[in-house]
Amino acid sequence: MKILLSVTGSIASYKSFDVARQLVKNGHELKVILTKGALEFIRPETFRYLGVEATYLPTDDFRPGHLNNKATVLHIDLVKWADKLVIAPASANTLARLSMGITNDLLTSVFLAMGKKPILLFPAMNTEMWANPRTQEHRSHLEKMSHIGIINPVSGLLACGDIGAGKFPEVNSVVDLIESFNPTLVKNKKVIITAGATASPLDPVRYITNPSSGKMGMSVAKAFLASGYEVTVLAGHQCIEEINNLQGHPHFTLLKTPTTALMKEAAVRTFPSSDLYISTGAIADIEFDPASIKMKKEAMGSSLPFRQAADILKEILSLKKTQKVVSFAAETETTRDVFMEKMNRKPVDLMIGNKVANGLIGDTEVKGFQKAGGEYYFVEKDSITGPVSLSKFELGQKLVSWFEGKKTW
Repeated sequence: MKILLSVTGSIASYKSFDVARQLVKNGHELKVILTKGALEFIRPETFRYLGVEATYLPTDDFRPGHLNNKATVLHIDLVKWADKLVIAPASANTLARLSMGITNDLLTSVFLAMGKKPILLFPAMNTEMWANPRTQEHRSHLEKMSHIGIINPVSGLLACGDIGAGKFPEVNSVVDLIESFNPTLVKNKKVIITAGATASPLDPVRYITNPSSGKMGMSVAKAFLASGYEVTVLAGHQCIEEINNLQGHPHFTLLKTPTTALMKEAAVRTFPSSDLYISTGAIADIEFDPASIKMKKEAMGSSLPFRQAADILKEILSLKKTQKVVSFAAETETTRDVFMEKMNRKPVDLMIGNKVANGLIGDTEVKGFQKAGGEYYFVEKDSITGPVSLSKFELGQKLVSWFEGKKTW
């Protein structure tokens, strides 16, 4: 993606260096626009060492040396180049200027020339400035424009020592939101995704779970959010902390469901109003009657009574009407017989198979769990394709294409 990152006069402007570095690391093309206020806090030369293609100053619109051979107006040239304009952080002054249509520097000229291309704003300022009725009036006016998305600041300790709303989000959260939020894309369809591992508690201290990290659920969620879908993630007991990065996304809902029973309740409650259910979660399939106090070794004996936990996918299939359902089959044996037996027992619309190992028994290499990608099988009613080597985000993009009627494997 080609991103125009604009930095304005906020004390949080120094964090734009980390935002730029991570966006470049993730493979995006990046150009930076600084306002007069930003120059009071940061130096433009630093961006050059972070892999940014070019950095522009407030008055560079009037310096023809910044133009290429075919361009005549810098702010128009930048708009034609960019896929998305991101203003992070956005000061109160910048919000006011953008709201009122004032064009007195390069950023404001670019803003007006963006047409209907997506624009994201990350306001950051003192709590009282953010809460001021005039600031909220400017925010509301900008938010009414369908191509503009505003990520509200978070609450916390501010640079001035005050505590309250106005804080710039964590850098990784900003990057994830830039990558997954396009206000011009609104599909009005709902996707439910289970992510991570559920736990089966034995007592207030011990529980049984598995190594699933929730990375797959996070990647699939980002892919669908980036395409304009409403996404609800049911996060297990063990799910990467980064899933919280998406909480500022207006189309994202996170439900914490640490046990299989809680995940089942949330899945059954949300599924009827959804369009797609994707079961990436590694759901514990046994459960115990947990003790109310810590169990003593002497009282445990040589075995623990357990029972089968709820089969969430089976329950979802019994409720299925027009929805599509995707399951994940994490197996130690990736044979046609294994996959087709599972497909016949739980006939989903699509099954994604992969080979897993926790690294504790036999092979010491961890497979499938906690990795950025792997070898995946696409299992349908009458066919199996694979293995296909993909990152988890690439797999998420393929699921988006499949749901939209374009099979890409």
